[in-house]
Amino acid sequence: MTQQEGISPVAASPAPMVERAFRLLELLGAAEESYTLSELARVLGMSKGSLHGLLRTLEAAGAVEPSDERGYVLGPRIYDLAQAYIHHAGLRQFALPAMRRLAAELGETIFLGRPEADGVRIVERVEVEGERLALRISAPRGVRVPLLAAATGRVVLASWPPERRRAYVDTHPLPRFTDETLTDPAAFLAAVEETARRGIGADHGEYLTGVNALAAPIHGFGGALVAILWIAGVASRFSGETLARAADLLRVEARGVSRALGAG
Repeated sequence: MTQQEGISPVAASPAPMVERAFRLLELLGAAEESYTLSELARVLGMSKGSLHGLLRTLEAAGAVEPSDERGYVLGPRIYDLAQAYIHHAGLRQFALPAMRRLAAELGETIFLGRPEADGVRIVERVEVEGERLALRISAPRGVRVPLLAAATGRVVLASWPPERRRAYVDTHPLPRFTDETLTDPAAFLAAVEETARRGIGADHGEYLTGVNALAAPIHGFGGALVAILWIAGVASRFSGETLARAADLLRVEARGVSRALGAG
């Protein structure tokens, strides 16, 4: 075997087929176009017979799939594994620095939540230490914010097609959390559409009395919504120009985390 195109031959290992499988997946992941069986065999230094068996195994597992040009590309199972990594490790790795920057700049509490079927689960929280603020908003990790709660809820629904939004609101009465909560379906859907347009969901005392909040989506591979980044602060302080400035900062940080997670 000879080294070709920057891929070294597979060295002897306790599980050579596993190593070959990973080299194959790395090659397909870095490729801009699909590879044919002959091309893969040549680059990986494998016989066509051995490679064909490996491809059949990976295809059955959903890790690779045939393309239209008689070649092979990565399959949906790889996407699923990447999403799992984002949820368990990558998300926190990239989001926490952004949350710390926002907390230091704004002096408010920053939350990171994961969308679930019936709400948004808080997975991280960052607050400014010390006595900078006498009063701030807080909630422990693991708390679930209701799905239709103002800022975060609008970000979730903004990720859906308009038809799905309307169908959901038609079958789920809008809860009233405070006197400011939007309970009119048309007004609520208009607020969701505004969230989709601006990339920011805003809450002016609609979920908690006297508390304003801003929320932004974090996207992963394929543009899927994987998390929500939001800021909550006392309305007497977190309003007006401060709120507008916070929206700009939040949008920038959320987009940065999304890019780091492969949203493009």
